[in-house]
Amino acid sequence: MTLWLSQILQGMAIKYAVEHWRRSRPRGMGTLYWQLNDVWPGASWSSIDYHGRWKALHYMARHFFAPVLVSGIEDLEKGFVEVHITSDLGEPVSGTLQWTVTNAAGQRLRHGAKRVRTPVQGNRKVAILRLGDLLARHGKRDLLVWLELEAKGQPASSNIVMFARPKHLELANRPGISKRVTVRPDGSFLVTLTAKQSALWAWLELAGRDGRCSDNFVHLRPGRPVEVTVKPKRDLPVAQFRKRLRVRSLVDTCAS
Repeated sequence: MTLWLSQILQGMAIKYAVEHWRRSRPRGMGTLYWQLNDVWPGASWSSIDYHGRWKALHYMARHFFAPVLVSGIEDLEKGFVEVHITSDLGEPVSGTLQWTVTNAAGQRLRHGAKRVRTPVQGNRKVAILRLGDLLARHGKRDLLVWLELEAKGQPASSNIVMFARPKHLELANRPGISKRVTVRPDGSFLVTLTAKQSALWAWLELAGRDGRCSDNFVHLRPGRPVEVTVKPKRDLPVAQFRKRLRVRSLVDTCAS
């Protein structure tokens, strides 16, 4: 599990940095991370391993490098979250920003929405969420802020903000992740994930087989199914796919 945890840690670090630099436009107009891939097998800081398999960072990069990005900056002392929209597009796009505050289990505590317009090749602070009362009531370890931006003509951008380090969050040891598998004509499988309680950085793998996922290391919260398409490197009967499919999340990296 240390291997998986190290991948999540790497992805978090690069994500935090890239989001900061993207919000800093025009002071910084581009970001590259080192390194992309490996030329031989080994432990390294690449986002794609020697065999061409995507690590957690590479899946995360698809989101934090998206043309339109929603992100949040937490301030524990002041008890608020600044919500930013960053866009690389050459024209503004109208959309809807939604935010949901839950406890660590995923129970909704507060919700809001706002019509927004993306900046043109820049960054804009679009909201300040004042959560001091919820922090006082629940504490920093029992609070999660979920952000989602629906922008016309663009894939939805989502993000999560925490006031405590992930290892200190009061997450359930058994979040109750369920999976439903549907076979597709091209030999891939649509996996629908649900969770009874919040499950952070949930990832899929096939025991003893390689495969490519449309997304991975995703955040699950109650009532919000997440769909992931999995294409095994070699064709698998559905029974074998179900037998080999493993779904774990951050809490599974903790020593029992």
